[in-house]
Amino acid sequence: MKFNDKLKFVKQNMNKNKSRIFMTVLATAMGCSFLIMIASVAFGLQQSLINDLLQDRSITEIQVHALKKGESYENLQQSDLDALKNVEHVKAMSVQRIAQGETSIGDYVSMNGTRAVVSNFEQEMKAGLELSEGRAPANDQETVVGYHFAKNLAKRDANNEILENEIYNGNVLGATITFKAKGFDPETNAEVSLGEFSLTIVGILEKPDREWTENSTIYLSDRYNEILFPGDSLPPPSVKLIVDHAENVTDVSSELRSNNYSVYSVADSIKEMDLVFLVMKIGLLFVGTIAVLIASIGIYNTMTMAVTERAQDIGIMKAIGANPRTIRSIFLLESFGIGLLGVLIGTIVSYALSALINAAVPPILSSVLDGNPPDDFMFSSIPITLTLVSAGISLGVAVLSGMRPAARATRIDVLRALRRDI
Repeated sequence: MKFNDKLKFVKQNMNKNKSRIFMTVLATAMGCSFLIMIASVAFGLQQSLINDLLQDRSITEIQVHALKKGESYENLQQSDLDALKNVEHVKAMSVQRIAQGETSIGDYVSMNGTRAVVSNFEQEMKAGLELSEGRAPANDQETVVGYHFAKNLAKRDANNEILENEIYNGNVLGATITFKAKGFDPETNAEVSLGEFSLTIVGILEKPDREWTENSTIYLSDRYNEILFPGDSLPPPSVKLIVDHAENVTDVSSELRSNNYSVYSVADSIKEMDLVFLVMKIGLLFVGTIAVLIASIGIYNTMTMAVTERAQDIGIMKAIGANPRTIRSIFLLESFGIGLLGVLIGTIVSYALSALINAAVPPILSSVLDGNPPDDFMFSSIPITLTLVSAGISLGVAVLSGMRPAARATRIDVLRALRRDI
């Protein structure tokens, strides 16, 4: 019997029991759809969390914290920084030290003090420091400030109290500020002045990605290190390496760790998250497979009934010399067809439900959490791999469900079948 003849025979028999076949296909579609949808949550949350993680930190960034010597970790010295510059694939190195002080523009003074980042401007720009307005500083008397710098300036009364209705509302770009640096003297246990500097604002940093984050930092040239941190008071630096390509981050991190550097990169977090979500996906696929197995009971019952109802047809086929493998393949083809129809319907429904959920969940989260989720937030995501795996599981279960009834069909006695004893 040719394959086309088998298809015609299967189609003819399926048309005789449309309602039963429909209910069996519906159960299979529901199982397949449940399998896809429950696993799609893991894919969607993973994609959203990784995108959110990459919003604030570059995937090519590696943070270097300390150098291990013996059993302890020590702060990075200048010789260590010089060695880091020569690491292969490192295109920029940001070395930051933090100073504290107070900033003023005329009568307006910083309300909560000022955090000053002392660093090399050229390296910072290579490292990805982005400006919303202006340009990078060209000399030591120029600076760039955080997006919310002006919001942190206000007038004060005679008692040095902040006047909340006197917040600075002008454009700080091009303005001259006075930064009064302050330090701490451990001997006297008191705050001391480290100097007063006049700076011109030539650039304003990009607005932070997170709405609740405010940035009123100012950036100073690294030449201020000698003034702000005299003698042995130089604090440990915050070191950030920028790798030339994302593919090289893992190799550079491994090389630094082999040289006893304590490092961290976004790639490390992504690796850990991928492992967690991999376990989550396997668990959800297992749960979803149970639904498919439940649907397989319907396929088994349908195929068992089909064998019973077509006993005479099977007897005729065996009487004219049909091979048992041919009879088995016909019933397996029918169970495969039921599974295939269920997979197609279930997949279409899954994609429609996924789109509906992604459209409905953000407004719900906004109302419940009193805030807006990220613009690219996805609660459900269905990659092609998930569709293929789910389809494979569903079709495999459907064929397995039809194997026993198909094997039973090959064992039907010809004489009894022709006498309708079955």
